Amino acid sequence: MIVDFHTHIFPDKIAQAVQADAEKYLGLPAFAPATQEGLRRKMDESGTDLSIVLAVAPHPKFVTSINDWLLKIRDDRVQFFGAIHPDMEKWEDELKKLKDNGVRGLKLNSLLQRIRPDDPGMYKIYEKAGGDFIFLFHAGGSSKPKDPPEEILATPERIARVLDDFPGMTVIAAHFGGNHLLHEMKKHLLGKNVYFDTSYPPDLSVLPSEEVFSLIRGHGADKILFGTDFPWETQERCLRYFRSLKLSEEEKEKILGGNARRLLFGNS
Repeated sequence: MIVDFHTHIFPDKIAQAVQADAEKYLGLPAFAPATQEGLRRKMDESGTDLSIVLAVAPHPKFVTSINDWLLKIRDDRVQFFGAIHPDMEKWEDELKKLKDNGVRGLKLNSLLQRIRPDDPGMYKIYEKAGGDFIFLFHAGGSSKPKDPPEEILATPERIARVLDDFPGMTVIAAHFGGNHLLHEMKKHLLGKNVYFDTSYPPDLSVLPSEEVFSLIRGHGADKILFGTDFPWETQERCLRYFRSLKLSEEEKEKILGGNARRLLFGNS
């Protein structure tokens, strides 16, 4: 079973505009339409069994509508991690709705929501939801090779602070724990009780295969999740690169789906 733990899709009426903005402002051209049809087609082509869509809600007013849309379209092949924002009204009710509907995780995107993982406003959410949800953080900078330091809100150091303050919370740090900040990730997160996903915009192939191999072995294959950042990467392209790594078949099986099944369903 192949699980892509890091995908994004949008309602048909806005998907093209979102893709255009990503290419204009972040230099990220899409490899497929950022729609549920586009995702499912690429899953079929690559043999991917399950994709986790990470909700994108840049403003508190969008949280409820994006979560409601994802609840309508999910099925046994496409599941999602919901959006939340500490500044929205009745955020507790939104958490309850997601929990009651069996949503397993929450996505926090510092690039768009302008939230630091260790913001005091976030701690009330961790305290309320930490035992019920997996938290997946954008980690590090944008797709650009170098962002101004003041623009990088989800640093590995801040994520490490959350891990220290909430040791029982299940946390995934996207982009190998620090997009374009791997030196800081090694200092603050490598080997700790946190999962990484393998998405690395603009694409994983910007990293030498020897470095990816070293990161996985250094952190432990049990705590790595396959992820693409669809539609800015596709399962087929990422799988081809990932399968070329000099990992054991057991390690590859864990990363491609075994670890995800354990997290989401309690089995491997």
